[in-house]
Amino acid sequence: MTKVRKSRRWLRAVIPFAVFGAFWAVTAVAHSLEQPTLSNPGTMAPVPVGADGSSRLAQRLTSDGITIETVTSSAAALRAASAGPATIFVPAPDFLSYEFSLGVRQLAGGHRVVLVKPGVRAQLFQSLPAFPDGERWATKLAAPNCGDPLLDEAGVASLRRVRYQGFDGSGTTLYCYGGAVFGAQEGSTEIVLVGATEPFRNERIGEAGNEAVAVALLSRYPRLIWVDLHANEPLPRAELPELELPAYRRDNTRQNATGNQLLDAFPSGLWAVLLVLGAAAVLLAFARARRLGGPVPEPLPVLVPAAEAVTGRGRLYQRAQARDATLDALRASAVRRIAKVLNPFAPPSTGAPVISDELIRDIAQRAGRSEAAVRAVLTEATATDDAALWSAVADIDELEAAVLTTAIDNSGHHHQGGSA
Repeated sequence: MTKVRKSRRWLRAVIPFAVFGAFWAVTAVAHSLEQPTLSNPGTMAPVPVGADGSSRLAQRLTSDGITIETVTSSAAALRAASAGPATIFVPAPDFLSYEFSLGVRQLAGGHRVVLVKPGVRAQLFQSLPAFPDGERWATKLAAPNCGDPLLDEAGVASLRRVRYQGFDGSGTTLYCYGGAVFGAQEGSTEIVLVGATEPFRNERIGEAGNEAVAVALLSRYPRLIWVDLHANEPLPRAELPELELPAYRRDNTRQNATGNQLLDAFPSGLWAVLLVLGAAAVLLAFARARRLGGPVPEPLPVLVPAAEAVTGRGRLYQRAQARDATLDALRASAVRRIAKVLNPFAPPSTGAPVISDELIRDIAQRAGRSEAAVRAVLTEATATDDAALWSAVADIDELEAAVLTTAIDNSGHHHQGGSA
């Protein structure tokens, strides 16, 4: 019996989407691997730690006479900045506590705070003077096109990743590289947002004017406070007043005196209710259960004529193109009828009929054919296509008709002999 060949048309619709999804999945993974992991202790740190570190920038600033003070918390950065004018460099502003935003605006003496690519958490907690106005999939080279002499001198740099737009035009000090560098003055503190990490990382600082841009942003004051944060700072807990709870007292007298702690912990009325509910559940189960007694015959809801059942089954075989199954079913029916004619007193078989050598020999003898021809019709014929199926069915019908005709002739001959 051959297997039914399944349609694979659905592959035509699935394969293009699968290729498209795989392409974007590989692109997304490669893109994420190229981005620095800010939670890594070496990312954008002033020590030589690899491609994502910032040791080259720190060495350049030190050679230009800039004093670098490394701190690891917002509180330490504010304490260091209170000593006098300085630049505060924050490579990971999303990790800052909201206290940094409050303290940095109260500094006196002039300060610049450089925040690199602030995200949603920094937007919520740091009260930034601008909001993201668009973000690219990858960083692009851009020209400064602003009035700052140091940035104009630095020229083209890898900065066009995130663009920023101020809430109002007042207080804006920098709007360079198409909004990728945005600065605003708030009191004596200038807050500068930078939309890309490339100018500060060892791997990309040597491209175009990246190094010159980073130096121009961080060398405004002779002191640089480097905030080396790699995890979210804990939020301070609000001190709640102590509440005086009322003193509850329970008498030592027990409601029950059974000696069982579980039973004594609940009032006796609860157990009575549970007992009544359990009895009701048992009675409901008996009421809903099937009454005892013998099986009751019920009429079938629908009577289907045998011809319709056979026609429906044949159409199912035809739709599934199950030619071998059709041939096996027709052949089994024919063998049952022939076996009944050859041996009328044999008990009826419930399963598939067994085509034995003895049965083939009896059929060949009754139909007047060779055993090889009978075996070919009943066991060896296959239906590779519709024409072969029709031919095999015709051979089965012809063989069955020959057996039945011979049986009728023999029956009529014996009947005439008896009457004589």
